[in-house]
Amino acid sequence: MITAESVVVHDRVRAGAPTVMLIVGAAPFEKLLEYFREKCLSLSAERTYAQAVGRFVEWLSVRATEFHAPADRGQLYTAFVHDVHSGTYRNGQDEYGLGWTATSHNNLHRLTTALLEFTDWLSERYGTTMLNPIHNVASHADQLIFWRKWNKQKAGSLMAHAKSRRRAAKEASIGRRASLPRKKNRAMQEAKDFPAEHLDALIWKGFINPGKANDSRPWVKYNLRDLLICLLCVYGGCRASEPLHLWVDDVLVDPDDSEKALVLIHEPHEGTIEYVDPFTGRRRKTSRADYLQRFCGGRKPLTLETGRRHSGWKGCLLTHREENAYQVFWIDKDAGRIFLTFWRLYVKYVRPVTPQMPWAFLTKDSQPLGVKGYDDSFQAAVRRIGLRPAKWAGTTSHGPRHRYGQWLNELGLGDKEGQVAMHHINAKSQEVYRQLGVASVASAVSQLKVISIPELTYIE
Repeated sequence: MITAESVVVHDRVRAGAPTVMLIVGAAPFEKLLEYFREKCLSLSAERTYAQAVGRFVEWLSVRATEFHAPADRGQLYTAFVHDVHSGTYRNGQDEYGLGWTATSHNNLHRLTTALLEFTDWLSERYGTTMLNPIHNVASHADQLIFWRKWNKQKAGSLMAHAKSRRRAAKEASIGRRASLPRKKNRAMQEAKDFPAEHLDALIWKGFINPGKANDSRPWVKYNLRDLLICLLCVYGGCRASEPLHLWVDDVLVDPDDSEKALVLIHEPHEGTIEYVDPFTGRRRKTSRADYLQRFCGGRKPLTLETGRRHSGWKGCLLTHREENAYQVFWIDKDAGRIFLTFWRLYVKYVRPVTPQMPWAFLTKDSQPLGVKGYDDSFQAAVRRIGLRPAKWAGTTSHGPRHRYGQWLNELGLGDKEGQVAMHHINAKSQEVYRQLGVASVASAVSQLKVISIPELTYIE
């Protein structure tokens, strides 16, 4: 069997940006790298494409001979799809040696979509045979599904005026020779928010430094760095990766409340930064990527780092257009005041004084903190208060953002206000955070008083 594995490398063609290289056997798959260079995808998207193509290569190495006959080639894609969906075990035996177990419909759709996009590109660019050719006009049902999805996306998009119906019509009208197995069920997207009753314990007990519980100095007693990040996520609604892009100069005093922090989180590449021109002495503005390159020893935004220095950026609604930044909206003013107090202590006593290192949150060896490092610290804090880190319980580092979304519901904020507070480009994106949980629905239903329901009695 031919094996395929992916590694992250730096692409010199794209200014050293990290990219995924698929190694097939012992050689890099150059065509996939060419595709990545043309499309400029995110690193997480590239991993999906590499996983999909790698799986297909491994599958072909053990099953391609079954479809050599021209009459059988049309079944190749269908066989692959069902092996990914159902796994390669039959009656407890894995005759192909792939070791694939059954996967979800969502994961199947993710992998096959990436594989088809890549093989369609190969066909268009190099004239190869399409893996799943377009053969006829899509059915009326499929076209209806497409237009419903398209209209929903347009309604919630800030760029609705740029969506061309004529351009979309071509995509709506095509059909594929083979389709995925139908997904018959739709799961409720329950908001997995951090349990509010444990927030005080998380902040005031979870981030205590081991062995320092009795120390009267807050900068010694607490892990102030990660406590500050947690405050931004819980009471500011930030994603766990976003505060890690914060620079020291990004925390100001709120002009409307001198005891509260005004926090601006800038876009990692194009966020602006002021500096004093060393030749003229004048104050100038430039992008953060340019500033890091020229004044910080050739460093790069954390989105371009790898390993434990990496921190992603999903894309946000920027409230400060000129600075390419968004403001953190404190859902509790006291949290903004506590943040400012601890921030001053952190900068004065804890943060390493390191030249050419503008990020606010650094490791002990004076390197920028990545999202993996914070996630490890958050999980340790959760365990210290007797909980177990789990997505279903809302006790992962993303749970606090879901908690923020639920507070917006309790405060009665509308969709537009919620969109700005959570910095979503599309107003529909907040729905997953503000979805009522199963427990809330069950409680509401149990409190209904409907006179027409007869009393249930037990009959022996």
